[in-house]
Amino acid sequence: MEPGAAAEGVVVLEGPEFHHCVRVSRVRPGDVVKLLDGRGCTYEARMRRIGAREAWLDVISCRKEHEPPLVDIALGIIKAPRFDLAVEKCTELGVRRLIPFASERSVWRGGSAEAGRALARMRRKMVASCKQSGQPFFPGIDAPVDFEALVERLGSYTAVFLAEQHPPEGSSEHVSDAGNGPVLGIVGPEGGLTPGERAGLVAGGAVPVSLGPFRLRGETAAICLAYRLMACPRAHTGTGVEIGGRVS
Repeated sequence: MEPGAAAEGVVVLEGPEFHHCVRVSRVRPGDVVKLLDGRGCTYEARMRRIGAREAWLDVISCRKEHEPPLVDIALGIIKAPRFDLAVEKCTELGVRRLIPFASERSVWRGGSAEAGRALARMRRKMVASCKQSGQPFFPGIDAPVDFEALVERLGSYTAVFLAEQHPPEGSSEHVSDAGNGPVLGIVGPEGGLTPGERAGLVAGGAVPVSLGPFRLRGETAAICLAYRLMACPRAHTGTGVEIGGRVS
């Protein structure tokens, strides 16, 4: 549901959310459901009434979850079905933000119109993944950026890690020293980063890390790197807090 939709203890669903609840999930009056607002609140609500295009639910309780770890993933643009898989699984893992970027070996060379359609598709995938998994925070998904814009953003992170199959000797095999601030994981496109692009990221502070001895597809590498960063000790944020009993 949309943030702020629970007003005075009542949630009104319309549009796609109404369709999903009533037509797809077949919720009926008296049924109790779980709703997400995408900002960390999960609601338990009972269906009161179903109209032609709207449904009214009474909120029973609300639980506010702790903020997710400050982990962002930048993924070089790959073919749509594989990128969609990365969006889906990184969303389920709980990453804060996904940043698609174009590089020399990216398969996408579209313009602003195509970028807008791709962004809308990814956002739909993200919302569907949150519904399926119960992930209470909707991650941000940026419009595709060029490689130079990605490099410029590195300084805003406490630590940056670059996924590689065979990082040079002496590179970090661990991400436990990522610190307590925002962390960025970077995965290249299907053809990999060029030597110049890799050198630019390392010069900007990116630390190469290995994801194992085998060559991984871009979407697989993004999922594995996201998990490694999310599993760091500094990433644990505890459990949620009940902030409401019966709402009248």
